[in-house]
Amino acid sequence: MKKLVFFGAFAALLTMVPACSSLRIDNVNFAWPVESVLTVSDANMIEEGRYIVNCSVSKIASEEFQDSTALRGTKVRLLRNSEGYYFLTGPKFKNVYVFTPGAGTLSLDTKIVVSQSGLRSPALNQRSPYVELLDGDAPVKLLTNDDIVEGKKQ
Repeated sequence: MKKLVFFGAFAALLTMVPACSSLRIDNVNFAWPVESVLTVSDANMIEEGRYIVNCSVSKIASEEFQDSTALRGTKVRLLRNSEGYYFLTGPKFKNVYVFTPGAGTLSLDTKIVVSQSGLRSPALNQRSPYVELLDGDAPVKLLTNDDIVEGKKQ
């Protein structure tokens, strides 16, 4: 009898292990309702407390301005879209940087050229399935994680 109970418990455990490893939650919406406007610290860090993002922007400053300290004291715009990509830009940026999250990392997915002269006063809005980029009187740009989408909102 003990052998039968042990075998039953062991068989139940074996059937549970594969089920745990295949757990997947589908149709997750990662979008933030509004952008976060974050001030870059003297240590080149940004921190978003509501959504728990904390990272250095020195590599972005180097990429965008060829100066790792160029963003200190400035404000950058950060938004996460419904697919989980992070969009980052700021004043004087010529690009919007799109990052893919990983285990303790943000990896550049796409660098989208949005202005030859640099943005003046950018703002990012969630307009699913797009991210809307506003910049003063300039025409609104609709972005995906890959590029600018031409045409009107759908």
